Amino acid sequence: MPMAAIHKALPILEDYDISPMTGFLPQDEPLKILPDPYFAPWEETFRNFNGLLLASRLRQRVNELPLLDAARLATKGEQRRGYLILCMLSHAYVWGKHELAAESLPATLAVPWQKVADMLEIQPVLTHAAVVMWNWQLLYKDGPRDLNNLDTLATLSGSSDESWFYLVTTAIEATGAPALRRILRAMQLVRDNEVTELIQELEDIRGIIEELVAVLRRMFEKCDPYVFYWKVRPYLAGWENMAEAGLPNGVKYEGVDNGEYKKLAGGSAAQSSLIHTLDIAFGVEHHPTGFRPKGASTPAPGPAHNHYNDASDVAAKATPKEGGSKSNNFIQKMRFYMPGPHRSFLTHLTEVANIRQFVSAKAAETSRSEEVIKLITVFDECVHQIKVFRDVHIQMVTLYIVMQANRGPSISHGGFAQQPKPAHPAEGNHDVAEEMRSASLSPSPTASNTAGSKGSSILYPQKVIAHTPTGLAKKQEAGNEVVRGTGGTDLIPFLRQSRDETNDSKIIPTPVWTKKTVSA
Repeated sequence: MPMAAIHKALPILEDYDISPMTGFLPQDEPLKILPDPYFAPWEETFRNFNGLLLASRLRQRVNELPLLDAARLATKGEQRRGYLILCMLSHAYVWGKHELAAESLPATLAVPWQKVADMLEIQPVLTHAAVVMWNWQLLYKDGPRDLNNLDTLATLSGSSDESWFYLVTTAIEATGAPALRRILRAMQLVRDNEVTELIQELEDIRGIIEELVAVLRRMFEKCDPYVFYWKVRPYLAGWENMAEAGLPNGVKYEGVDNGEYKKLAGGSAAQSSLIHTLDIAFGVEHHPTGFRPKGASTPAPGPAHNHYNDASDVAAKATPKEGGSKSNNFIQKMRFYMPGPHRSFLTHLTEVANIRQFVSAKAAETSRSEEVIKLITVFDECVHQIKVFRDVHIQMVTLYIVMQANRGPSISHGGFAQQPKPAHPAEGNHDVAEEMRSASLSPSPTASNTAGSKGSSILYPQKVIAHTPTGLAKKQEAGNEVVRGTGGTDLIPFLRQSRDETNDSKIIPTPVWTKKTVSA
């Protein structure tokens, strides 16, 4: 391990706007309203924007807004509230409803959005931070931050399915918060060569990651796949790699950078600093999609690289390059869409990461004591649980995105979803069948509550059925294997490679597809 990594102090959470209690979530509840009456035009539009969007009058209302100065957002809480409002209004403006995508964002949104994004050191596009970290409230103020006590402040679709989609992820962030302190303590124990206590910390971290998996599985309870794909997901997309959705050049931000077009990725789970922290702590190394070294098993002992510290914080403030390049690491690029202090924390953490190197060195010793064997085992169990988390995510993407794209919409745009005709997983797409066999999932329990009762059919004019939705949600065309995520990446290959790279980080590698893995 380099001497610099040994002597550099471990990061202090509070120095990076991270709470020891709530992790990357703010310790105080996000603001429900901006207190300065100056911002009343934003708040009034935001309060009514679901109705304005449904009536196809949101763009008209936005064009009537005054150009407000975001510099008057005095506190961090106000800045986050302003950012959330502008994210929601801007994405609803660009994607519309029953409307073609808008290639130009008016200055009334673009100028203050860029300003507040600069204040938060984040990008002016809808992000994980906006809809997950700064978009929740407690139902009971003295209760926990879990799914029994959380609600959203706003949704783009006005649906409970969208709320649940955000809240599951918010609950994951809250559940994982205690792991941050334990990871830092584990790194200190490595420096102190305290194997026994390190084992205990890793056992506790393993338990926390198992809880993360359990929370993620709850997504299936109250988020209907049809509603998510056709009604919610289109609004989460950014404007990178979106030529098929009507934005070949991205979006022009009027009044910003001489009105140049921006190509920015939308919200993505890969923007979660918690998941990046776990990867760094356990030495998971990610490569550009499609460029994972052949025969990769486990990284060679040595300093953790992770491809996270290649970009400086200065570079992170610039607009990221367009995705799709073979030299582009999607996971690394997603750091551009995190709040600045959290990016800086990940950079610092990477520079001092030492757990995997320590365990690997112990494993390389001529004779292994029982204690070292236990250390290797619990380390690999932690990595395995991160892999299981990614397994569940792949299963979720298969059900919520791939299968929905293959089936197509029951009706165009609005209305209620009909019960899709059951399709055998083996029909048409081998990849879907493979993932669903591993998932052992049944159709969403909410699907039976959608329009059309007990298999009845509703007739719509042919011209309405033929009008497929604009934006990211669309029926998958035969022969087109690319299903893009809201971040603009080719989704399934990226997720599978990330899962396999996680497995590679084990000290004693195991095959990815085993009975144990599938049933985990």
